[in-house]
Amino acid sequence: MEKKGDYKGYSDDKHLDSKDSFCEGKSGESKGDEYLDEGKSDVCFDVPQIDVTAIHIEPSRKSCITDPLELSIGFALDRDVVAGYWEVKFLVDSANKRIIKILGRTPVEDYPDGESEMNFKVDHIDVSGIPPSTLTNSGLLMATFKVHGEEVASVNMVVNVMNEGGEVVREILSPLE
Repeated sequence: MEKKGDYKGYSDDKHLDSKDSFCEGKSGESKGDEYLDEGKSDVCFDVPQIDVTAIHIEPSRKSCITDPLELSIGFALDRDVVAGYWEVKFLVDSANKRIIKILGRTPVEDYPDGESEMNFKVDHIDVSGIPPSTLTNSGLLMATFKVHGEEVASVNMVVNVMNEGGEVVREILSPLE
């Protein structure tokens, strides 16, 4: 059985909602009030609070949907983090279909208490298999911070996708602006 915090999106006070800790026992019993799937070995770690301090997106203007993407997120942690990484996904949603394309992830690394930065780059966004009527809509670019493979926070950026002169273009909006 999985019990997690509520919403893990960007909030108005620049903090990302996250849980205080993940703990699980061999029998699936909870250590404290947070627990994960039953039958796993003992794993327990504190989940950091994250304060997003900066978001830089390139290109920062409208561009072809398949163009390269560079994303940097400055953030502060309230504790050291071991084995953390960021996974970046593009979500396209319509009334009938939700498609999530995983664009990639940063290397697993240890982050110190205090200021850090993640840098992500992809040379091409693959939108093959997404119908144009579904693609030309609002979507999300989601940068999810994971610790030991568990999602602890997510920075969600609105992506406006439109058809301009026969070309499908994207515009990614920073939640900090």
